[in-house]
Amino acid sequence: MKVNIFNLQRDHQEIKPDLVRIFEDVISGGEFILGAHVRALEEAFASYIGVKYAVGVGNGTDAVRIAGIALGLTPADKIITVPHTYVATTMALSAQGIMPVFCDISAETFNMDPQSLDNALNAHKDVKVCIPVHLYGHATPMDEIADVCARHGVRVMEDACQAHGALYKGKKVGSLGDVAAFSFYPTKNLGCFGDGGIVVTDSEEIYRNALKLRTFGEEGKHAHVTEGFNSRLDSIQAALLMRKLPLLDGWNERRRELARLYKEELRGVPVVLPEEAQWTRHVYHLFVIRSEKRDELRAYLADKGVTTLIHYPTAVHLQKVYSRLGYKAGSFPVAEKAIFEIITLPMYPSLQEEEVRYVAGVIKEFYGS
Repeated sequence: MKVNIFNLQRDHQEIKPDLVRIFEDVISGGEFILGAHVRALEEAFASYIGVKYAVGVGNGTDAVRIAGIALGLTPADKIITVPHTYVATTMALSAQGIMPVFCDISAETFNMDPQSLDNALNAHKDVKVCIPVHLYGHATPMDEIADVCARHGVRVMEDACQAHGALYKGKKVGSLGDVAAFSFYPTKNLGCFGDGGIVVTDSEEIYRNALKLRTFGEEGKHAHVTEGFNSRLDSIQAALLMRKLPLLDGWNERRRELARLYKEELRGVPVVLPEEAQWTRHVYHLFVIRSEKRDELRAYLADKGVTTLIHYPTAVHLQKVYSRLGYKAGSFPVAEKAIFEIITLPMYPSLQEEEVRYVAGVIKEFYGS
């Protein structure tokens, strides 16, 4: 059997006629950038998350960048986040002259560890913004993070790019900090058909700032009041996302069912399975296990037709681009240990139970179970 890590063609098969019709409608309407479709998505997504405002932008990286600058970050300011994330979490802002510092993660959830955050903020008194990442679809412990940040006078910006629909104590991630960034990259739980992103907030000031930043700092036609970007969400992407948004919770529940099946099938196998804290509703953007024989296991799975990935093979603080920050191997031992053991298994709404059982069966076969 061949099992792909993602299968976007199959995911969209059931709604393909609707998507084609929407594409034709947008072409006929002649409005291709921003406009009514984007405004409709912004209103619907803000309502879904449980916030007042949303601003559609060109991609998830721009969502992080614009959210941070709209929050008040300027060159030479410092942010703090985790080293186990995609590099866009930091590069979106470091490319603007904003310096990242890091704290370690929890070994159980891969998310920001509040004690490590507190220790890091004691060492870096000038950090302005903390960026917890709801990695793999599991919420960060936001109450503890917020308490630490409040004691240090640090504002909170959520990187929710992998956690559309995830809950923290009954509230949607993205509604828990000062501002949040989401990506609509095609493989996300809510993905478009190219690049796209969105900034969400309850703050009118942040909202107004984000509106200006996405269109060259414009406040009214040809009235540019600040330096901004060209980061406008396309109408076609917004229209297609509007069709998919009502399906998101159902698709997330399907991911959760598949995760339960993986865990049932792999019970007793010497791998570490994803945990789900009692205060979260994990949406399993990725299903990531840990194995001390990770590379051999990946090769065995590949030989049996199963595609896997590593999210992510190098900690951000050890990337060459950030060598100037002075971090070394050993700076964040929990994150650094994880990167040698993690392996991402296939996970998407149209994945079939027999495919999950096959993947699990290959893993059990590898371990002689």
